[in-house]
Amino acid sequence: MRSDNTILPEDDGLHIVDFNIGDFEWWYFDIADQESGCFMKIVFHIGTDPLRTRIFPQLAISMNTPTISESFIRKFRINELKSDTKKCDIAVGDAIKFQILPDTQAEYLIQINLPEFRCNLSFKGEIPGWKPLGSEIHQQKGKKKSAFSWVIPCPRASVDGDFNYKGTRIELHNSVGYHDHNFIRVDKTHPLFMDEIINKWYWGKAYTDTFTIIFMDIFGRSFRTSSLMIAEKNSVIHSSNNLVDTSVLDKKFDNILKANYASSIKIKSLDRTLNFDMTFLFENMLDHRDLLSGVNPFLMWLIKKLIAKPVYHGIHARVTVNYGGITQEGYGNYECMIFREWH
Repeated sequence: MRSDNTILPEDDGLHIVDFNIGDFEWWYFDIADQESGCFMKIVFHIGTDPLRTRIFPQLAISMNTPTISESFIRKFRINELKSDTKKCDIAVGDAIKFQILPDTQAEYLIQINLPEFRCNLSFKGEIPGWKPLGSEIHQQKGKKKSAFSWVIPCPRASVDGDFNYKGTRIELHNSVGYHDHNFIRVDKTHPLFMDEIINKWYWGKAYTDTFTIIFMDIFGRSFRTSSLMIAEKNSVIHSSNNLVDTSVLDKKFDNILKANYASSIKIKSLDRTLNFDMTFLFENMLDHRDLLSGVNPFLMWLIKKLIAKPVYHGIHARVTVNYGGITQEGYGNYECMIFREWH
């Protein structure tokens, strides 16, 4: 692991250049607008299908407004993708464009032009980028190898623009945005697949009048790693690894996916010098997904019966933050990605 945590333009560029089965890379953006009650996620994702037969790019969008609660995925072919390894510059024909603007530290333009969805959005970073894990974390199991990276060019951004979904247009002014970038790259000869090393992870962020807080907690087969960032106004005041714990306070049952999900979680610092904890309480479901979607129904049943029920839940929440003797209420979102749940 490299100790230099400075985010460079190439950290947000394409890393999966030879597209091996088992590779994943994604650029994630989200927007929260408290005034209009809008929360939207836009994710461009290059990944491997559940049965590890092919790799392809896809766009995933979820929208939650007072009148819309929908999500969709649009798949593309690898040869339709154009991207840059030196910076964030992704395009799929005239349909998709994610681009960091020239001569800026973290100002992004997102343009999407699909029959059912169009948007023109500007993200302007307000907090310095955060790279808690350095450049890469390398994992090895026997001869099998993989590398993982997580960088956050925009822990908090100001978002302006508009989007149109099936004829409903919504304008956004000075909304709160976020952008991160992840990849998992497997060894070409001896691939170590994601679900061979990771059982589950929790990730989330919270906003109050004073603080922006981001956490992640990965539960691996033979390891566990976590990170925590606290920013006050526009300055990062705390950054740590492996000094935070995520615990599930309550669960609910998803009747559609037939699986439990964490409806309340608590994040607590393990650093004795940091008096910090925060609680996320379910407010509404942003999106959820069966990670075996698209697999042959009999094979899906067999996997779920004998191996695992891999599911994803994205949740909007009310948040209570306790920091340094001060309690603040806010809002945020968190996700539960479950590959295998061990009891």
